[in-house]
Amino acid sequence: MSGPLSDLTVVEMTVHRAGPFCGALLADLGADVIKVERPDVGDPARVQGPGPEGKSGYFMANNRNKRSVELDLKSEAGTEAALALLADADVFVENFGYGVAEKLGVGYEAVREVNEEIVYASIKGYGETGPHREKKGLDLILQAEGGIMSVTGPAGGDPVKVGQAIGDLTAGMFATIAVLARLHERGRVDGSDDFVGKFDVGLYDAIVSIMNEYLTFHSMTGEVPGPQGTTHQSIVPYQLFETADDYVVTGVPSDERWDDFVDLLGREELREYPTNADRVAHEERVVGVIAEEFASEPTAYWLERLTEYGFPNGPLNDVADVVESEQSAARGLVRRHEDPDGGEVILPGHPVHFPDYETAIRRPTPRLGEHTDEVFAAVADDQTTLDQWREGGAFGPQGSNPANR
Repeated sequence: MSGPLSDLTVVEMTVHRAGPFCGALLADLGADVIKVERPDVGDPARVQGPGPEGKSGYFMANNRNKRSVELDLKSEAGTEAALALLADADVFVENFGYGVAEKLGVGYEAVREVNEEIVYASIKGYGETGPHREKKGLDLILQAEGGIMSVTGPAGGDPVKVGQAIGDLTAGMFATIAVLARLHERGRVDGSDDFVGKFDVGLYDAIVSIMNEYLTFHSMTGEVPGPQGTTHQSIVPYQLFETADDYVVTGVPSDERWDDFVDLLGREELREYPTNADRVAHEERVVGVIAEEFASEPTAYWLERLTEYGFPNGPLNDVADVVESEQSAARGLVRRHEDPDGGEVILPGHPVHFPDYETAIRRPTPRLGEHTDEVFAAVADDQTTLDQWREGGAFGPQGSNPANR
């Protein structure tokens, strides 16, 4: 077995990042993930950013370990072939616009008619309910509308986006959690007509969820926070400090450790602020003294001292630092992979580690439609059915992409 989900088949009709990231997480855990793409077009992410033709780095990062098939859902034969594929699947992940899956004949009710036990994951910008459900929703827009952009950026400055597509990625993670929850439920009510395998999640939902204590604080104080810079909204100190040659980030996790932190710095004047409430009330003074001290020695000195005293700490790494990090290598978080089209590339590893499974890159990122023939040859009842699908335009005007066979 190549992973804890190696007995599952996932059909994915998704583009860009949120849906594909969900599929990638499931594929890394061993599931056979079949990515359905539009003939001759595919996922737009294929051509967004650097990389070999049709396989950008953006696409590679979110579509490793999958198989790709081309399917024209606007043809009757394509819908028929899709439902035949879904009839034997465990999970269906889609991120069509609101109502589009139903128009294409692969809405939940249509799929449930051929597979009562399907787990049906619907990922949308705003979910499937509420006044905004029909609006188009992309990560940047939802970062603004969901509030996280308002608390991100330099303190006192203008709001900025989070440096990664946080709405897409968290929505993909939440969808993965929900898939596993529905699969668990399915096993518990095996054979029951009451099983409803569908759920939906929105990027807006994901971002509002990770706003977390900001919402609760607002309800208590009525205050509307702005950008925090590299500080924390409720703990002092817990932030980035400039050193003599670079930066270090650290924090004091509890009041019990404050005297130890004062000993470490050697600044006795800080001892008069023993509680976090004291330090928050006198933040400018406290942080000013700490910053002055950190600026006196290089980062390496402070990393050693903070570690010696048992305080959490770390340097400010850039992408190159992370790629070369011994910790990244030890945890398998950067995977050097030989792609048949792109040569050696680095792909992100799976963040969850199992003692009895290796979450490796089992197959390279697929070319568009690369597995159309093998997948549907196995799905079709016979050669006649397969030929009828092909002649009916199920796999596009060319039958399937000849260059990828």
